Amino acid sequence: MVTSEAPFYDENATLVERLTFTLQAAEIGTWDYNLETGVAEWSSICKELFGLSSDAVVTPAILLDRVHPEDREMVNRANKKAISPDTDGNHNITFRTLANNGVYRWVQAKGRTYKSDSGAVQRFAGIVQDVSSSVEARQQLQASQERFRTLIEEAPVATCLFVGRDLIIDIANNIMISFWGKDRSILGKPVAEAVPELIGQPFLQILDEVFTSGQTYKSQNTPVQLPVNGVLSTYYVDFTYKPVRNAQGDVYAVLETAIDVTEQVISRKTIEASETKLRSVIATAPAAMGLFIGRDLIVEMPNQAFIDIVGKGPNIAGKSLREVMPELITENQPFLQILDDVYTLGKTFQTFGAQVKIVQNGVMTHNYYNFTYSPLFDADGHVYAILDIAIDVTEAIRARQETEESEARYRALSEELENRVRQRTQEVLQINQDLKRSNENLQQFAYVASHDLQEPLRKIQSFSTLLNDQFGDELGDAGKDLLRRMSAAGARMSTLIKDLLTYSRVATRQQIFGLVSLDKIMANVLTTLEWDIQQRGARIDINELPVIKGDESQLGQLFQNLLSNALKFTPGSETPQIQIMCFPRDISELPAEIQLSSHASRFYQISVSDQGVGFDVKYLDRIFQVFQRLHARNEFPGTGVGLAICQRVVENHGGGITANSKPGEGATFHVFLPA
Repeated sequence: MVTSEAPFYDENATLVERLTFTLQAAEIGTWDYNLETGVAEWSSICKELFGLSSDAVVTPAILLDRVHPEDREMVNRANKKAISPDTDGNHNITFRTLANNGVYRWVQAKGRTYKSDSGAVQRFAGIVQDVSSSVEARQQLQASQERFRTLIEEAPVATCLFVGRDLIIDIANNIMISFWGKDRSILGKPVAEAVPELIGQPFLQILDEVFTSGQTYKSQNTPVQLPVNGVLSTYYVDFTYKPVRNAQGDVYAVLETAIDVTEQVISRKTIEASETKLRSVIATAPAAMGLFIGRDLIVEMPNQAFIDIVGKGPNIAGKSLREVMPELITENQPFLQILDDVYTLGKTFQTFGAQVKIVQNGVMTHNYYNFTYSPLFDADGHVYAILDIAIDVTEAIRARQETEESEARYRALSEELENRVRQRTQEVLQINQDLKRSNENLQQFAYVASHDLQEPLRKIQSFSTLLNDQFGDELGDAGKDLLRRMSAAGARMSTLIKDLLTYSRVATRQQIFGLVSLDKIMANVLTTLEWDIQQRGARIDINELPVIKGDESQLGQLFQNLLSNALKFTPGSETPQIQIMCFPRDISELPAEIQLSSHASRFYQISVSDQGVGFDVKYLDRIFQVFQRLHARNEFPGTGVGLAICQRVVENHGGGITANSKPGEGATFHVFLPA
């Protein structure tokens, strides 16, 4: 028994006719399969959709055989499911059938089953139509969407698609996800929820404006705060927000592409900072500095010192070096080639004291410079400019040249002086040899004189004594007086000869210098003069005396003469009071009249003082001359040679001697000997 639901076709012929026309017009085929009787009705359109003729006998097996092999299993399962009493009986599948032209097409079958009152499936009826166009359109759309998704996911830059007013992250490639510092769990979420770090930054507002206005938005070198390892860091991006429209022209999504340009921005900022610093350094540098940009060597950032050296006025920036300094070419100078080599090889060139011909303010100059050409590299390691640093060393070079010329003149003069010195040395050596021979002759003469002169004197004195002893009574008083005078004259002559010999030896004999104790010498002098000291009852006070370097014999003669004079020039009625003192002296403390032959800076002053007759200091120069006497021979005996000997001894030792005195108040002789 059939259910109460309306059958597939009604008894109303008009309605059936109208429905049939509609189905035919829509090219929709129908089928009605009675499961109880096994009878099936297939419309001609239905048969045609399976590639069968309108009069063909049709069975479910024949129809299934016309289904694409890949779809048969699916169709068979769908049919079984539809007629199963355990289902709702609805049937809607799309599959491919083989058309009569041998080409497969897409068809859609929709139907349902009808049950009896007992619940048994009686009929399975429905429609079938060609849906190739819609399926292929859908497939093309899916392929397009898949290509779009693939394009986004495989894009070499960060790319994503925000869908709807809430800007749902529909698609995002790994570059964009990594850029946000997230993972793929953010897909399907609104961007404000998925990347909350963007809240407070301008990007969400810009996205909303692009979605609303439909206008593309682009930005470059834009800073963005994004998390890295949980810490917000600043990145720089070039990004584009482009609206995406549907078939109706309405915006349904926004496509974002972004490029991380952080390294480039930081590098550019670093370069800009470096250039700013370089510009400041160049502008304030005392040396001439400027940049030559590119192989054309365009002058940039010349400082005032550089402008002054070039001498072509202030407006040289932006011009090539060849244009600014044509004399580098016309004068066949090597510097343009050197600069080209620096640009090519990327190696610094440095030179010192190079002469450069420069037309400065219309005048050709030939100055000297220390300069350095240093290559500057861009971020890719390529030379883009050359830094020129130059220092004008013309004055120093010319001063050095003058110095070298002076040194050459001095060397020539030195050689001339050396020649003259050698010549003078030879002359001095010859003079010394002559002087040595003269001294030897003088010593020989002194020996001969002492022997030849003393011998007659001794005979005269001897004969005078014999004459007085043997014939004194016969000579009378007058004769005796003559004999006495003759004997006294002989004695004086003998003393004079001895003093002259002593002076000669002091003047000509080579000194034997060694360390000498003046205390010891003074003790020897006191021993020598012991008889005279005792006879006069003299009182002699002596300070401690130093050890010096000298000739012991000559120093003994010096102090013996001084002590003898102190005894001699004290009147016989008075007791001699003699004081010998010693003081260390700096050369600056010596009296002005002292003339030294020594280069010593320290001296000993030995002063010998007496309380004798003294003398007038106006005769100071005379008393040290040979044979000069200030008193008559009958007042004080002597030859006038003793102080001359003292002066000679002191001079031999590089020292000096002077005296101060007043008549009747004694005299003090000051001897200065090198310490």
